[in-house]
Amino acid sequence: MKKSIIMTLAALVVCGLAVTLFTQCKKDKKKPEVEMMYYVSVSPDVLNVADVEINYLDATGAKQKEVLTDSTWHKPLEANTLPITEGIWAKLTPKASIADGNYQLRIQTAAAFTADLADGTNTYEGWTNANYEIITTAQNADEVAAWCAKSPTVARAINKEGVSNPTHVDFGGNDDLENTNAALACWIFCELLGWSCASCD
Repeated sequence: MKKSIIMTLAALVVCGLAVTLFTQCKKDKKKPEVEMMYYVSVSPDVLNVADVEINYLDATGAKQKEVLTDSTWHKPLEANTLPITEGIWAKLTPKASIADGNYQLRIQTAAAFTADLADGTNTYEGWTNANYEIITTAQNADEVAAWCAKSPTVARAINKEGVSNPTHVDFGGNDDLENTNAALACWIFCELLGWSCASCD
């Protein structure tokens, strides 16, 4: 009799744990699955005249830094919930010695996110600096320094419904918000990640 009672209690405990875990899994599935993406591209001359330090917010909101060693850089990150804040700025520091020349300077900075929301829908947005196509011709160290000082910041705060708004992230030296181009950013990340651009229409 005592053995039967113990077995019954054990079975109830196991069932209780199973129900708890199942309920927790169901709750977890309702959380947004979030992918964050960052992208920086520079013309080849930029690396000849400047050191490029990429500053960005990771999925926890912590500030991170990486040195740009190639003409393009991208960083995918994962988060399990909204809201999040995305922010990226490439700090451009002119090299100590720059000879006079004909430097073609361009930088493109972009951020994007995609999220599966609690209601079963998916949302996507991306932004890049609107003047990305502008190539500046610098002839000397002073002109290079003036161009470097204008490196764009892209920053957005995304709420739990997946709606984004411009924000400011202070990386220590970056200017306030730059104008951004959403349609172009969509194309960048679709090309980069192999997505169908129909999702951006």
